[in-house]
Amino acid sequence: MLPVIMTKITPREQSAESARSAQSAAPPGWQAGGEAPLLCRFTAADLSGQLDLSRPGQGVRLVAAEQPTELLAVRLPTGCVEPADRWIRGADAVAIHEPSDSRRLRITSLWRLQPGPAACTLELVLSAQTAIVCSDGAVAVDCRLTAAAVSLGSSGETQTDWTAPATAADGEQPISLPRQRLPDTAVLCLLFHQAVGARSLAVLVRRDEGRQVMLWQRAAAGPKPPRFALTTWFFPTLIEKGVLHRGRIQAVLGPGKNDRDWAAAAASRLARQPPLLQ
Repeated sequence: MLPVIMTKITPREQSAESARSAQSAAPPGWQAGGEAPLLCRFTAADLSGQLDLSRPGQGVRLVAAEQPTELLAVRLPTGCVEPADRWIRGADAVAIHEPSDSRRLRITSLWRLQPGPAACTLELVLSAQTAIVCSDGAVAVDCRLTAAAVSLGSSGETQTDWTAPATAADGEQPISLPRQRLPDTAVLCLLFHQAVGARSLAVLVRRDEGRQVMLWQRAAAGPKPPRFALTTWFFPTLIEKGVLHRGRIQAVLGPGKNDRDWAAAAASRLARQPPLLQ
């Protein structure tokens, strides 16, 4: 049986976290890329990243990462090239895509920069609706990165339970996740250690918003760390015209030291927020 470690957030720690958030500086904002009108960039302390609104499948690319790191990449249906509309407003970068396939979806992707308990928080708020009577509304969000190891956590409003996953020894294999056994109000936290230099990365998904979460690990040759691919599916496979579906996923970057503490605080904060439209 795998060991379980509990991180409990006390009322005093919650008050301290709220005070730190209130006193923190305004979150970093997106800046237009200049040479490419659909390219936008952000800088937070010594972290920087870029996002091409015409290629949401590439996600947010972190410039400081030694290995390719792509976060919150929206997997659009085929036949979708340029966005129907897009804009940058402060901490928000938005792209609306309307693929020309038979599903007739209208997909809105909002990448938001937020303050938080760690160095930087990236949130993707995804929405979908269809122009036909009924359609397949499923949309996938991908994260691709290299990390030394990954820890799995499930969080409520006051406590996070950590379980070390069974990892693949050779080749590429899936890693079992406890999502199906979690209550609807829980947050699944995947904490990737030493993912961006010495930093760790936590990916957070609410149980009542992410429909399916899958994690793969590909072993690297020699002493190199393994490569991870995380896919989260949102929205039902059958949606009706006139119904808007929304979901979100967060990627939180922070120091490698005491990373379970700030990851637990971020997961607890997300668990306390009300659910989005479903």
